[in-house]
Amino acid sequence: MPEVTCPRCETRQPIEAGVEGYTCVRCGARWVFATCENCGQRFHMPPGTMSWTCPNCGHRHGAPAHLAPTAPTAPTAPAAPTAMPAATAAPARLAAERSRRLRLGVIALVAIVAIVAGSFLLTRGGPTGANSPTTVDPVAAMCLHLRDLQTPRVDAFTRVAAELAADADAIEAAGNSQTADAVRKLRRAVIGYRDALQTQGGDDSAAAAAMAQALSDPNIPC
Repeated sequence: MPEVTCPRCETRQPIEAGVEGYTCVRCGARWVFATCENCGQRFHMPPGTMSWTCPNCGHRHGAPAHLAPTAPTAPTAPAAPTAMPAATAAPARLAAERSRRLRLGVIALVAIVAIVAGSFLLTRGGPTGANSPTTVDPVAAMCLHLRDLQTPRVDAFTRVAAELAADADAIEAAGNSQTADAVRKLRRAVIGYRDALQTQGGDDSAAAAAMAQALSDPNIPC
């Protein structure tokens, strides 16, 4: 039986083979799966996501078939325009609220990373003293760069993406290839979220979920 990790609470749990989604046994979050038609990578995303950008290859998608809403039945006679019924408006409000909570969760996760990064520097920042040069561990430097993710702006995310590219090379040069690969995956997720922010009024919930999943990778030690 395959296993998945909930992006919200990081609980590892089994699921039935071939299912299109599941409900987390710990936090109750509902997830569905979408597969990138370009690179074949499969991702978690909230139900109801209409469009998304693959954080692995950057391919833009419309609504996955199993996420697309059911087409409404055409009316038998013309009707005067009316306000959106509550039954139709409620799912839209719930989707917006889920997206807002997901963004807040990402910001909180980045804040925790920044706090841990400070502690990391205190313990691994190299020799200290009046005449001693300060050397910063490349992993600690990467953790510090993640602080800019607390500001969900295109320029901040562009800057972080450039810094993470250099961080990944430095970490790999230090002999830690697994962490370097995780940092490159996180960089792709940051770029995906940045691109979602550039789309005014677009749905960024899938990009936020991908970035939260990348930040929770055990090979990101912040």
